[in-house]
Amino acid sequence: MLGSEGARKVLKNISWLFVERVLRLGLVLLTGALVARALGEELFGQLNYATGFVGLFFALGAMGIDEILVRDLVRHPEKRDELMGSAALIKGLGAVLLVLLASIGSMLKGMEALSVTLIIVVASAELLRPFGVVEQWFMSQMKASPIARVQMAQVIISSVAKLGLAWAVHAGQVDGRSALIGFAWMYVLENTVLTLGYLRVLSRAGAHWSQWRISRATVAHLLRESWPMLIYGMALYVQARVDQVMIKDLLTRTLGEEAAYAEVGQYSVALRMIEALGFLPVIVQSTLSPTITKAKAVSHALYTDRLLNQYRLMFGLFLITAVPLYLLAEPIVVLVFGHEFAPAGALLALFAIRLFFTNMGTGKRSFITNEGLFRYSLFTAVVGVGLNIGINWLLIPEHHSIGAIWATIISFLVSIFALDLFFRRTRENLRLMMLGIVTFWKFHRAT
Repeated sequence: MLGSEGARKVLKNISWLFVERVLRLGLVLLTGALVARALGEELFGQLNYATGFVGLFFALGAMGIDEILVRDLVRHPEKRDELMGSAALIKGLGAVLLVLLASIGSMLKGMEALSVTLIIVVASAELLRPFGVVEQWFMSQMKASPIARVQMAQVIISSVAKLGLAWAVHAGQVDGRSALIGFAWMYVLENTVLTLGYLRVLSRAGAHWSQWRISRATVAHLLRESWPMLIYGMALYVQARVDQVMIKDLLTRTLGEEAAYAEVGQYSVALRMIEALGFLPVIVQSTLSPTITKAKAVSHALYTDRLLNQYRLMFGLFLITAVPLYLLAEPIVVLVFGHEFAPAGALLALFAIRLFFTNMGTGKRSFITNEGLFRYSLFTAVVGVGLNIGINWLLIPEHHSIGAIWATIISFLVSIFALDLFFRRTRENLRLMMLGIVTFWKFHRAT
């Protein structure tokens, strides 16, 4: 199979994406650690609170159309300029709505002027999101290398800029609170570099953004197709970012604002390190997804066998990463972020448990996609975020960040596993996940 041109193309794409993710992982951890050391837990928490608040609205920047756009560009390459222009318009309107909601929301919450400014600056970076349709076009062409190069350039440039500002704060040349605005502008820098890079590689591919056209019919089609993914994306972003917002808001009432920001800082350090490992199951799932899809067309037995093997791999990957992380969490945090963030070690150890649900949930995407259960996936995401918010409300006031992590774990347990019990089409997948967990060492090459 690897000898075919299509297989070589897929492998090349995966290789470029893997290299980009590894580079991003290393640089993000390095810059994150040095920025945290320079700012301290309180200011680092305030910065992450602002980005977390904007993150609640991030789905509006994509408007749920990315996967739909790739699909339609594959099916109708002759409509490239019409599809890209219409998608860019939708994303542009979504980005404007994102900025408005984030800005107005921050003001209605009565935040201090610095936090409002941080939120407005971070949100404004999303106004460049429409040019991200270039990435979807290259992905539809199975040409990941130009996009990966642009993204690698972006992470290198932004990392150098962040390291320079962190050094200035550490050296006492820039006040920490003043530097917060500079770090917020880094998000604008990142999206600016991405936009310029995307337009350059698009031009080198023989196309130009000025050729894009807007079609009412295409806009209506994309919106009609993408609304479930928009709601799904909003649920995922809220579930990913609401913890930081709720920790600060709920603890301010009992501990005061400075202590609440400090708690957000500790939580953000642990969250950043655990999220850095999130690319591993994604790479595995992306690699195995085509073989699972082909197996479904051959026989149900082969299809379920390959799903089972994937779940075994996902659980094995969890053990390989989570067990050492659980045992060495505090020394790792102290080594990377310094003694001020030692309390984040206990949070990271607990976060290691979340990797189990992250890995299994990522593997479950293959089942959801092949069975066409997108509305079910939307339902589970909405239930999960509702549970997460409710449990956060109950646990954070007493248990602080630990309560937020348990809220996430419980909500994932329900949305990824428990809900499968109540629907006939998903019970077999639940059985495969359970079997994969208890027989993870039996992985074999499917025939």
